[in-house]
Amino acid sequence: MTKPPSRPGPKPGSTTAFQAGRATVGLPPSAIGRPAPSAGPAAWQQTDLARALQAGATHYAAGRLDQAGAAAQQVLRVVPKHPDALHLLGLVAHGKGDCAIAETFISAAAGLLPPHPDLLINLANVQRDQGKADEAMANYAAALRLKPDSVQALVNRGALLKGSRRPDEALADFIRAMEIAPANPAPYLRAAELATETGRFREGVEYCMRALSHIPSPPPALYVLLAGLHERLTELDTALDFAERALAKTPGDVAAVRLWARIRRRRSPRDKAMLVEIRTALEALRDIDPALESGVENDLATICDLLGETDEAFLHYTRQNAASARIGRKMGIDKNSYLVQVEDLISAFTPDWVASWKPRSPQTPDDGHRGVPVFLVGFPRSGTTLLDQILDANPDVQVFEELPTLIALRDELALSPAGFPAALAEIDDGERQALRALYWSKLEADGADLVGKHVVNKLPLNIIHTGLIHAVFPEAKVILALRHPADSILSCFMQDFALNASMANSLTLEDAAHLYDRVMTLWRQYRELLPLNVVEVRYENLIRDIRAEVEPVLDFLGLPWNEAQADPAAHALARGTIRTPSYSQVTQPIYSSSADRWRRYEKHLAPVLPVLEKHIKYFGYSL
Repeated sequence: MTKPPSRPGPKPGSTTAFQAGRATVGLPPSAIGRPAPSAGPAAWQQTDLARALQAGATHYAAGRLDQAGAAAQQVLRVVPKHPDALHLLGLVAHGKGDCAIAETFISAAAGLLPPHPDLLINLANVQRDQGKADEAMANYAAALRLKPDSVQALVNRGALLKGSRRPDEALADFIRAMEIAPANPAPYLRAAELATETGRFREGVEYCMRALSHIPSPPPALYVLLAGLHERLTELDTALDFAERALAKTPGDVAAVRLWARIRRRRSPRDKAMLVEIRTALEALRDIDPALESGVENDLATICDLLGETDEAFLHYTRQNAASARIGRKMGIDKNSYLVQVEDLISAFTPDWVASWKPRSPQTPDDGHRGVPVFLVGFPRSGTTLLDQILDANPDVQVFEELPTLIALRDELALSPAGFPAALAEIDDGERQALRALYWSKLEADGADLVGKHVVNKLPLNIIHTGLIHAVFPEAKVILALRHPADSILSCFMQDFALNASMANSLTLEDAAHLYDRVMTLWRQYRELLPLNVVEVRYENLIRDIRAEVEPVLDFLGLPWNEAQADPAAHALARGTIRTPSYSQVTQPIYSSSADRWRRYEKHLAPVLPVLEKHIKYFGYSL
């Protein structure tokens, strides 16, 4: 679901109806030729109505939503069902984030006018932003039937398809929009954003460069996006050039300054004078959009940490997470919903319940597959991305990062009469085969080479679904990434995650420690109750001696060591598709500064160490 823009910015000048999203707004045609009201507070004439509506459109175009709404209300006091005033009120409500109210007004306007593509697009936008995907899709389609070359309909429908995990269809809409309006930056930007989100960074660069060749005066956002893409590809000199171009167009732009600062920090992380310089630039930022506030605080915290200013760093990390929490509340993210899921699994997996599972035939590897299914799991920030790069560097291994493939199986079981997780006890051989086929089809759709490679599914918090893994894939091999629990939760607290219900539990050290406790309590139950095939990898050992720590994993998978695995940074740079928050770390040579970092923050961690202590001992660490 795409969040509505906080300041819609259409520009005046057109004589069409109020347009979709950020398109042109002008004098609504339905006001032209409509009979003037016979009575009213000022006995307005037709020209007065038109003038008020045009004033409202101008205010809306400039982002003055209150004034735009007042102009619309002025018209409605004279003509209570004026469609253009209702439409404008709907756009104002959408701009303020009141999507349900926006839909009410725009639907009322639509009921008073013949079908108009721009009105349908705006109605679809507010439906999309409420999660009403089917209704929105129908209205985008209706708009395109009326106006097949509508760039706004294609771009907005593409955004809905992107949010609905239909990337190929979304890209088709964006490409069609590029063909219709080659000088319009919107479809190029959307296509590049889609490529970025799916880890196809090189493809994103290509869309941006195509835009540069077609747009006479490229918007600063295009340079910002190019800087970000090249930074993700660790092409730092090129990234810095585009960041500086963006700043030349819009000095003080928060996104551009952040990229400029991050690129320079990555190029010279030990240059203290440079770190102080970019900290000063970040501290000078003003009018920071709430959506960017957590990122700015994260940048400042990281710089303070590099400078050894631990208390100042902790303060900025705390501010970062407070800003994220505000965004999370606005988005309706409920951190407790994830904890409930974990607690339900803890309660379900008892010795008696596992003993009651329906007997199943022994499972052999699927025909034609190179190996058994492999899952790389662990608590977040435990070195899974580094291990992922090391394993993927082996030519016989293919690692898939951060894909919710396993969740399709959970959701399928949730539809059964017993629900999930109770349905795990009832799976028979036929149902198990159907679930396996579903899993493989999802992986193949993402490009898995099941015949030629040992395919590793890497998603750390799949650890809570180890019971599901065992029920469907009893032959599966599980690689458990371990790191000192205090370092794991501290790193989660420091990371500016894209928020979801699970990572919303990392915004305070107390919540992060509680999540660790519940997740690892569940893991320990799995180990006691299920005959799992598990190998452990410790982050602290991995950064000291890659080969010594990884060879047991390769033996576990039945594979030899490959020298390419000794240089995970080189593999990460060549791979160019790292989608996790650790992308900037794993493209560097192995470093040890993150091991035992928790000791520098020990006084801040002191209140939560008792929660972690039993797990610290269980996994063989110490305080």
